Amino acid sequence: MSDDYLHGYTDEEADRLEEQADFLAPWLFAGLDLSDVGTMVEVGIGVGAQTRILRSRWPQLHVIGVDIHPGQLARARERLRGQPVHLLRADGAQLPLAGESADLVFLLWVLEHVRDPQAVMRSAARVLKRGGRVWSTEVYNRTLMVEPRRPIIDEYFAALSEAQRRVGGQPDMAPLLPSLAVRAGLEVTSFKWVGPHGDARDPEFARALIRYFEGLCLSASGLVTAHKLFAAERLPELRRAFDEVIASDSPMLSYVGGRLEARKP
Repeated sequence: MSDDYLHGYTDEEADRLEEQADFLAPWLFAGLDLSDVGTMVEVGIGVGAQTRILRSRWPQLHVIGVDIHPGQLARARERLRGQPVHLLRADGAQLPLAGESADLVFLLWVLEHVRDPQAVMRSAARVLKRGGRVWSTEVYNRTLMVEPRRPIIDEYFAALSEAQRRVGGQPDMAPLLPSLAVRAGLEVTSFKWVGPHGDARDPEFARALIRYFEGLCLSASGLVTAHKLFAAERLPELRRAFDEVIASDSPMLSYVGGRLEARKP
């Protein structure tokens, strides 16, 4: 993962990741069953936000959490204190683990941020036991739709995606997941389009979803403005645009990501 991580490594971002994990869990983990998993390798564990939720649902999990940033690992160590989680500072493309030692490799919003996602997938395949699984969910930024439309939101999100590309990431990673798995010698057992959708059927949820998305966007504003892709003085205008959407009679946000499950034959 690049040192120019799109969302930064601040305490505010750590808190946002915790809130994001709780907010997205109902759709993100729908249909996921880890009851047969003993050892799980979580690449890009970050602050441990997803780990906390996964272990609350499947307390038998022994987690090996890998991240390249020492500050993130320190936060994860504090949040996961007392749990059977072993933390390692390492590059996901070169996991310092024995071959065929894990039941599951968990990759959530990780491959979008790395320069060589194929190397990470190959590394994941190497450490999996025969019959072990990779579970990966990724972004597909071009699918975003917000209504009522505000051009500045579209403009800013395009700038955010370009900032991610400039630091070696891929904001449209989701459709690439099956090919990455196959080239790593894995068998794709499932690939689904998943994502949150809020509309007039439940306006309060739609507003909450749009406010969450606003926070995600603004968490990347430092990098976006540093690359001169969007002027910092226009950020208040962007916030007002989100306020207008949320205040409308029929706010809507739709976003699609991709979820891959693959196994080692």
